[in-house]
Amino acid sequence: MKLNQKGITLVELIAGLSLVSIIAIIAWSSISIGMRHGAGETSKTIMQQDVNLMVSSLMAAHRGSEKYSIIFEDDQLKIDSCDENGDCELNEIHSKYNFTGSIVNEVVVDTSIVNPVIFVDLRPESEHTEITLKITDLNNDNRSLTIETTLSRLLTNSN
Repeated sequence: MKLNQKGITLVELIAGLSLVSIIAIIAWSSISIGMRHGAGETSKTIMQQDVNLMVSSLMAAHRGSEKYSIIFEDDQLKIDSCDENGDCELNEIHSKYNFTGSIVNEVVVDTSIVNPVIFVDLRPESEHTEITLKITDLNNDNRSLTIETTLSRLLTNSN
C-alpha cells in the first residue's frame, strides 16, 4: 500500500455524513421550535389587539351615545347605540371569540346557556359601566385573555 494515496475511506465517509445529519437535525429542531413559539406569540398579540379594539369601541359607544346595548351573540360582540335623536345603529365589534365569563355590571355572561346575552339600555349619563371582557379563542380553549375596565364619562343625569 502506498502512503501517498488520495481519497477517503468508507469509515470517514460514514462519520462525515453522521456529523452532517446530527447538525441538520439540531438546526431543524431549533427552527421548528422557533416557528411554533412565534406563531403562539403572534396569536397572543392578535388577541390583545382585538380586545383593545373591543374596549375602545365600547368606550366610544359609552361616551358618544344617549343609550346603548351590549349584545353577546353567536361568538360576536355587538353594540346597539342610540343618539339623542333616537337614531340607533347596530355595530358588530368583533367575532371569532367565546365571551363566556365576561362580566357587565356584575352580571356574568354565559353564552352556552342563553344566546344572545343582551344588556339593554345602558345609560352613560347616569351610570358608569363596569366591564370585564374575557375572550377565549374558539380554536384553542387554553388561549384566553381577560381585561377589566370601567366605561365612564361625566354623569349629568342621576335618574
